[in-house]
Amino acid sequence: MVLSQVYFDMNAPRVAEEVGNLLFHASKGDVAGIQKLLDQGMPVDAADYDGRTALHLAASEGHSNVVNFLLTNKADVNPIDRNGDTPLANAKEYGHTEICKILADRRGFIKTHGLEEFEIPISELNLNQGKFIGKGAFGEIRVVKWRGTLVAAKTITAELSKDPQIVKEFVDELALLANLSHPNIVQFLGAVTTQRPMVMVTEYLPKGDLHDLMEKKGKLDPGTAICFALDIARGMNYLHQHKPNAIVHRDLKPRNLLQHDAGHLKVADFGLGKLLDPLSADCDALYEMTGETGSYRYMAPEVFMHKHYDKSVDVFSFAIIVQEMFEGANAQKYQLPKSVAIARAKDKHRPAFNSQSYPPGMKELIQECWDMDKSKRPPFSVVIQRLEKIQQQGGFVSSEVGQDKSGKKRSDKCTIM
Repeated sequence: MVLSQVYFDMNAPRVAEEVGNLLFHASKGDVAGIQKLLDQGMPVDAADYDGRTALHLAASEGHSNVVNFLLTNKADVNPIDRNGDTPLANAKEYGHTEICKILADRRGFIKTHGLEEFEIPISELNLNQGKFIGKGAFGEIRVVKWRGTLVAAKTITAELSKDPQIVKEFVDELALLANLSHPNIVQFLGAVTTQRPMVMVTEYLPKGDLHDLMEKKGKLDPGTAICFALDIARGMNYLHQHKPNAIVHRDLKPRNLLQHDAGHLKVADFGLGKLLDPLSADCDALYEMTGETGSYRYMAPEVFMHKHYDKSVDVFSFAIIVQEMFEGANAQKYQLPKSVAIARAKDKHRPAFNSQSYPPGMKELIQECWDMDKSKRPPFSVVIQRLEKIQQQGGFVSSEVGQDKSGKKRSDKCTIM
């Protein structure tokens, strides 16, 4: 619970009027009146029953002097009211461009709407009773029982939740997942956004990830490697073809590929996911990197060198992963990750093909996918076609394809040998 809620809830009979006064002074641009209340102990982020703070009111009414004063006094730049609005959303709604710039410079954001139907009361998750299973880009991941089902709950740590940019990225990831539905994409179930800690809830896949599987098994048999490669390619093709916004994952790696009970992989962890601008000329438009985003061992050269990038960065990462599935142990696992990225970007180094288990056409496909020239990397739609051809020609799929209850064809599950 945030400080303003504590103050309000514990002292409601006494301070309700004072909170109202704080918001009134903010709406009138009265800095002196606000200062007096703060001097008396009123929290700068005190909110009314609708979650409205002084910063909300000042932003709505266009009082830049109050906005600056509140931020100087360490007001939360992104409090979210009952309607899901932040101060920046209010400033934008009423056309206060100067305040929009002030808030944006402080990492203010406009909360993505459309998540209300996925909101989960934090009391339903019992996070303290959950089993810790790891850390993600934002915080801890625990397995908890929610409404009778084991799920994965990903939270923002208390420290990171104070960073507006982190909160924005977390909400962005929620917005991505809430609009995705594909057999090879981890299923989003709900979220906690109006309380702290913020939590993302997804399906729980207890079999672990591809990294752990390869650590245990070494190289995979060709049939399984091809099947898994198709799972990844299908999930990624769905993301890249997503409408109205194509999605670039930017951190595709074995740790982010989870095993489903049915013997398939699902793409997970969209903490670095990037929506491509729908107003651009086309979905293959190029984007400027602001830093080395992703994991060095699977990073495309253009990303490491801070050059323009497009969806093909995911194709490069895919190629490295597929090569590892056929080779087993990563020959470069004892090298510093950044050294690996440097060698691939500047010296055009690529992993060696030592295994004898590659079926015809597989090496050539991998080499095209990690080509230095991103324009020569095939899109995932083409990758899928070529993998299916390799799978069929190599006899890795039964000629008798099964059918589900609806009569639709289904492929056999991947079998770990």
